[in-house]
Amino acid sequence: MTTSIIHLRWLCSVLPALVNAFSSSAPVVLPEVHPAHVTKINQLVEAALGDEGDANDNRYVFAQDAVTSFQANDESPPSNELVYGELSVQVLATILDAVGVQENDVFLDIGSGDGALVLGASLLYADANDEAIEGGNAMKKCYGVDIVPGLVERSLSHADNLYQILQNKENFLQRNQAEIELLLGDIHQPDAQLQNILKETTIAVCFATTWSAENSVGTSLQGRKLPKLSKALSRGLSSGCRVVIIDGKLDEGDEFLWMGDLRIQCPDTAPYSIATLYHKQ
Repeated sequence: MTTSIIHLRWLCSVLPALVNAFSSSAPVVLPEVHPAHVTKINQLVEAALGDEGDANDNRYVFAQDAVTSFQANDESPPSNELVYGELSVQVLATILDAVGVQENDVFLDIGSGDGALVLGASLLYADANDEAIEGGNAMKKCYGVDIVPGLVERSLSHADNLYQILQNKENFLQRNQAEIELLLGDIHQPDAQLQNILKETTIAVCFATTWSAENSVGTSLQGRKLPKLSKALSRGLSSGCRVVIIDGKLDEGDEFLWMGDLRIQCPDTAPYSIATLYHKQ
């Protein structure tokens, strides 16, 4: 879905605070991704998703249909806890720049849906120089997890599409694309594989429209507390992980240090959404 930034305001000085939190030997934060590169990666991801012309709207309907089909299963979460929402590659680039990407970061999209953010994250920091050596990417690996089988199947198909596009047109980017893994899983009840991924993750992003009812506290979209998700992430993530929750709040009592808020625009949550950055202590 097309998404744009309407306002950027950190309520505290995020990157200096992170540096102070770690010590003078803190890892070097990479510079902002060039806008032209962000545009190029967004176009590649849109092509992999099949978002040409009106196809974008059709894909969104198909994604929602996958959620509806899953909800027909008696064992699935209540329908009012599953709401499909999506961010753009441009918004992801802004969020990652605010977080501060470092060499060998491991990215995780919680509720990865059609896989757009995972695909985008795998390429945003890839060296785009046609003379680049293999391995030129700050992102070591990019994971996506979703509880809806139909969405995982779709995301795997989109990842295959991107592979073919890169192989045919952008071979130098393909050499430096971060490894991608998209899997079926429940973040609240992670199996051994997902537990290992959580421990490995250094940047986790979650668009929290999914937890719209019983897993949240509070009526304001931007101010909703997510106690169940907070405890699950506290148990699973390693110390030092940077966590971004869009339209939800984690519990600082679960060892999450609030670092700042970022206002973004998304059609699914008009007029705007709030991305909140935490540091796992």
